[in-house]
Amino acid sequence: MIIKKRRIAVRSQPNFQATVSVSDDDESGEKLRMNMGTCYFPKDIESNPESLGQDAHFICQERQTFGVADGVGGWAKKGIDSGIFARELMSNCLTSLRSLKPGRAVNLKKILLKAHSKTAAIGSSTACVVSLKGDRLCYANVGDSGFMVFRGKRLVYRSPTQQNYFNCPFSLGNWVGEGKRPVSVFLGEFDVEQGDIVIAGSDGVFDNLFGSEIEEILQESEGRPWPQDLAWTIATVASMNSTSEEYDSPFAIAAESEGIEHVGGKIDDITVIVAVIELEQPRASQEEEEEE
Repeated sequence: MIIKKRRIAVRSQPNFQATVSVSDDDESGEKLRMNMGTCYFPKDIESNPESLGQDAHFICQERQTFGVADGVGGWAKKGIDSGIFARELMSNCLTSLRSLKPGRAVNLKKILLKAHSKTAAIGSSTACVVSLKGDRLCYANVGDSGFMVFRGKRLVYRSPTQQNYFNCPFSLGNWVGEGKRPVSVFLGEFDVEQGDIVIAGSDGVFDNLFGSEIEEILQESEGRPWPQDLAWTIATVASMNSTSEEYDSPFAIAAESEGIEHVGGKIDDITVIVAVIELEQPRASQEEEEEE
């Protein structure tokens, strides 16, 4: 796969990426950890450089947890920016993580529902929060944001999506005159191994990239995988596909199966989070590696 050069501005969301310092008393045995990186392209960044788009995300290295949310675009017809809801939701997830006492396990459903209950903005969004617990990747998901797991650079798992009907995903929300509606949170888990690569994102990624295309990107990468570089590459390819009228996208194929005509990619905000599963190094070893 050859990535054609294209001028793309990257919009970071510094308020929604954070490291939370948490002590861990269990130091026995070998542990796995996620080394994480992210990249975000709002769909209208070229026409509006100040745009934050409708996606939001966070990375919490110390709690080994990340999340991504995608504001539902239909609110724009009512003059409401659902990205504000998504950003507040992700920020509240971080606040809930910070409030956990040292040693307390991360309960993703409680984290997500507590964050939702404290989100005051009008709007709605999908949400997927993921945490590494030992050798198990646990997640809570609402809607069509999600992730794929690659082992040996081959796709071995994809989180399921939830939708009412085509292109209408389940969502967490706050509705005018109605407040919050009951929500169904899908809980799942998958056993991971050292060397696995988790690719997470909003539907802007997976509507514009097949799993086989991500496999190809991984196979063409050499040496140690760097999460930030991989996230940028995957987001770049998804962004180029989204604006192509010749690309037979996953979204176009899904639309056709529903009797809906759609040509090319789907222009959308694109958030990519890459988590490489590694062995956690003792502190002394980490310091030696940094000195080298």
